[in-house]
Amino acid sequence: MDCWICGKEGTTGEHLVKASDIRSFFGDFSQQSPLYFHTKRKRNIPVGSSRSDRFKSKAKICATCNSATTQPYDEAWELLSAYLREKLFKVCRNGRIDLSKVFPGSTRKSLLHVHLYFVKLFGCLIAEHHIPIDILPFATALKTGTAHKNIYLAIGPQLEHPMRKFAGLTPVEAVDKNGVTVFATWLYILGDVVVDVIFSADEQYMRVVRNYWHPSQHSKIIRVSHFKHNHQSQATMNH
Repeated sequence: MDCWICGKEGTTGEHLVKASDIRSFFGDFSQQSPLYFHTKRKRNIPVGSSRSDRFKSKAKICATCNSATTQPYDEAWELLSAYLREKLFKVCRNGRIDLSKVFPGSTRKSLLHVHLYFVKLFGCLIAEHHIPIDILPFATALKTGTAHKNIYLAIGPQLEHPMRKFAGLTPVEAVDKNGVTVFATWLYILGDVVVDVIFSADEQYMRVVRNYWHPSQHSKIIRVSHFKHNHQSQATMNH
């Protein structure tokens, strides 16, 4: 299978929940003390390593795109993820996230990289599940380090709490017109931290979305959103 980003030979699958998020959120786990992986079809699959293919997209990318091209995007999300999990109570109380505190001196560039991290994950979902969204602008954004004009993020806590530590992705919910997706959304969940990743090719759909952010806004502040979710995700895990 070719890399969906550059077209070269694809050698690896992207972690759908970032490996560093898995390790830092769940701590040590092993074959003797595993995480339990769930899909819509099967639950309680024991997994003993963060390197397991269970955590990876079936869409392939090449070694260069996985490392040199997209590594800055991974690193930006890793920093923001750690900040949100540590400061979530304060963030919720203030009602906004001041990203200049997370990325002092390089806020806008780092926020663009966070945006591109989720562009990469969305592209993997499109390639794996054959979602009728043009994947070329996703690949172009990643290769050129520029924003995807139709991808927006909303960030905040979830209002319902699972009984155990929980992380995962929800299925993509989409609105199609004439066989083409014009609006789609899915959630990246890491405990109480939720990122809503939104594709909108039609501005009318964004009128009902609150507190979304896009790099074109040139803002270092993201307003907090709040999410309710029933934890029936397409790829989830708990400890």
